[in-house]
Amino acid sequence: MPNLNNNDQEPLCSTNDTDYCGICATDMEEYYYGPKYISHDEPHSVSGKKTPLIVGHEATGTVVEIGQNVTGISVGTRVVFNGILSCEECYFCERGLNNQCPQAVIIAFGDDGAMAEYAVWKGTEVVPLPDNVSSIEAALAEPSAVAHHAVAKSNIKEGDSLVVLGCGTVGLLALQIAKAKGAKVYAIDKRLESLEMAKQLGAEGIIDANINIKKRKAQLMELTDGIGPDVVIDSAGGRDTPMESVDLVRTGGTVVLVAVYTAKPEFDFNEIMFREVNVVGSLGYQRTDVESVVSLISQKKIKTDMLVSQIIGIDQVVDVGYNKMLSGNKDFFRILVSPSKS
Repeated sequence: MPNLNNNDQEPLCSTNDTDYCGICATDMEEYYYGPKYISHDEPHSVSGKKTPLIVGHEATGTVVEIGQNVTGISVGTRVVFNGILSCEECYFCERGLNNQCPQAVIIAFGDDGAMAEYAVWKGTEVVPLPDNVSSIEAALAEPSAVAHHAVAKSNIKEGDSLVVLGCGTVGLLALQIAKAKGAKVYAIDKRLESLEMAKQLGAEGIIDANINIKKRKAQLMELTDGIGPDVVIDSAGGRDTPMESVDLVRTGGTVVLVAVYTAKPEFDFNEIMFREVNVVGSLGYQRTDVESVVSLISQKKIKTDMLVSQIIGIDQVVDVGYNKMLSGNKDFFRILVSPSKS
């Protein structure tokens, strides 16, 4: 087990047979095509670390050791991480934009992650789990926080309509969070499995993205009384999905871009200008998002366990986990890694 070296800021959190780390597409992409976001050429200015780094940023663990001056956390507490550490002093942090801090240390990108037997993180930035939240449910707290931040950026209100374009893990979590806020939610995806899952999770309507855009829009207009949805969240990340989102949203509505785009999207800025569409980005999350989703999971308003497709051992991460994600077979949602599983 790693030693804390008397560090008074960091509790040591273990992963064992009840704790898990999810595999995100970014993990796989950094392994095969990166490093792109991981500190590589130069050490991170705050953590002092660069590759090789331990990956894994979607994790839940049990505290097995704490620094000598850490308070509020005790050994045996199950926790999730606020995985974005900010300086708390810069222009952005002072205005509540901690996730935009230029000095931010992001777990598994600027410091070691949690896809290991043990992980170390700042003592003030772990969030305790209620007893009624299982470790499997908690393993998806991080992507839930990403989804929560995106929904918050939309300024959705009770009774508003919201479309999720792209029903992968983050999209389906955003759908549930918007529904918990009282929105009418609709889902668009090419995968029938994703649309069926969206329906199970409470979508009022589902639209097959395999049909042409005019028919998709016609179906959505019919579902929204001929007006269009108040909000579209693009969690698909395709080359054309940002422009499709602008096309689908109502005049004066809001498009939230939460996906990471592998190709440069195109925009018709006249369409945005004439129809006064608000287009906003959503990056990561803040501690308040993590705390909010833990509460929503506890209230069973977010059903994260339904999105866990497989649990593998840490020795299967590349051969099974990454290769499955590379295969193009999209009949799964999240794969969890259990370091104790052989």
